[in-house]
Amino acid sequence: MLKLLKIAIGSAAAIFLADLLGLSYSTSAGIITLLTIQDTSRETIIISAKRVCAFLLATALAYVIFHLLGYHVFSYGIFLFFFIACCIPLHLGNAVSINAVLATHYLLERNMALSFIGNEALLLLIGAGIGTVLNLYMPGKSREIRAMQYQLEEDLRNVLLRMSEYIKKEEKSDYTGSCFDKLQVDMDAGKKQAFAYMNNTFFQESKYFLVYMNMREQQTVVLRDIYKKIMSMRTILPQTERVSELLHEIAVTFGESNNARELLVKREEVLTQMKESGLPVTRQEFEDRAVLYGILMDLEYFLQLKKAFADSLTQEQVRRYWHEG
Repeated sequence: MLKLLKIAIGSAAAIFLADLLGLSYSTSAGIITLLTIQDTSRETIIISAKRVCAFLLATALAYVIFHLLGYHVFSYGIFLFFFIACCIPLHLGNAVSINAVLATHYLLERNMALSFIGNEALLLLIGAGIGTVLNLYMPGKSREIRAMQYQLEEDLRNVLLRMSEYIKKEEKSDYTGSCFDKLQVDMDAGKKQAFAYMNNTFFQESKYFLVYMNMREQQTVVLRDIYKKIMSMRTILPQTERVSELLHEIAVTFGESNNARELLVKREEVLTQMKESGLPVTRQEFEDRAVLYGILMDLEYFLQLKKAFADSLTQEQVRRYWHEG
């Protein structure tokens, strides 16, 4: 709804201003505003800049071609061929349509005097300028992202708590991977929100939420592997309880500002205790002990992902996102 309001108000304002300045083809300014307003502020600024660059290219090509070949439809076709051919390698493809329309004004008026080129330049600047200014305002999304972030952490916590419970059970017929379904839905929604937030904010630290979501997505992949290992276990070993306790502790201390260093130390303690345990007696015990060892290796990677994320943060990101009220 907000985008529709911006388009309607912006297009009307652009046409009004162009009329006020006495510009020819003033309605084109409104169309330019309509096509300038994108889903994010960053996209709007980029496309406006591209259209200005494409305008300079289009004007130069049109000036040469119309003066050499005259103002007729075949000249315009030749202009379009060279204009599009130049725009594609310069990644200006989304600026072609607006400038192709502006070039038709040269054709219709049979005029490329400096004053008329100025008329077209003002149409572009008014349309793109109003669209850009309007789209600089984007409602703050940090509250929505925070809510999704907390939900995502709750999803991950529930997965870990279920793991700590079912790793101690031989009967796991009711332990399905359904807990990952909601986690994946929230993960996708969180990444979408984080990407939009980054593209509507212009300080470097705005990438924080996107990097955070990517880290949690990698951790989810690790948890899926742990789930498969738990499902493969057939016996309950003395060492299982310690791994269960570790999973539970990771779950209850799970949080954005936990840098995972203490958890890595505790994970190492559990691994050391396992290594000091007596050797397996049966083949099944040997296989399940190997699975437990694999789970501890996975948990190390899981925690290292969080530690690496925490270590990568700038002081400004820590101040802005970890200490905000």
